[in-house]
Amino acid sequence: MRLRKKFSGAWATFEYLDDTCAAIKELKNEGFDLITTHTPCPRHEIDHALGDPQSRVPFGTLVGAFIGFSLAVLIITKMALYWIIPVSGKPILSVPNIVPIAFELSVLVSIYFTIGAMLLMVLLDTWKHPVPQSRKYKNYDRFMRDRFGIAVACGGQDLEKIENILKKHQAEEVNLES
Repeated sequence: MRLRKKFSGAWATFEYLDDTCAAIKELKNEGFDLITTHTPCPRHEIDHALGDPQSRVPFGTLVGAFIGFSLAVLIITKMALYWIIPVSGKPILSVPNIVPIAFELSVLVSIYFTIGAMLLMVLLDTWKHPVPQSRKYKNYDRFMRDRFGIAVACGGQDLEKIENILKKHQAEEVNLES
């Protein structure tokens, strides 16, 4: 069983951020959604060009916080009712005793859920957005230094259309893979 899909598409390098964003916007307008970008540093302009994709990781954090809080309340309640120690008319269960432990357990569990959600999103994104497998792409290190890159997955019939869009926006080099 292969974890990754075979890549068929094009990838290009750009010197300027504006050209990269314009190419992304045109590719999105033409219906190409499997776009992977490479940048030497985080740029919010590329997020805007991609349509501001929202992460689902905060939902994992929220679920973890609710589970941690509920688990803490359940554990404290069960222990207090199982080992009843009456102390001079004080309540068996009291909110001031529950709150700190519930808060700490909800933080702890939400951290674990956040890490799990991040790993899950990375695996799903890696599977959903294939990247080129060529040796030239894997050894190309200028994305980490001074160039912007776009990799677009598509069928073989759309390669020429993508190549024209990328060259129209001053791509320094366009590489096709199928």
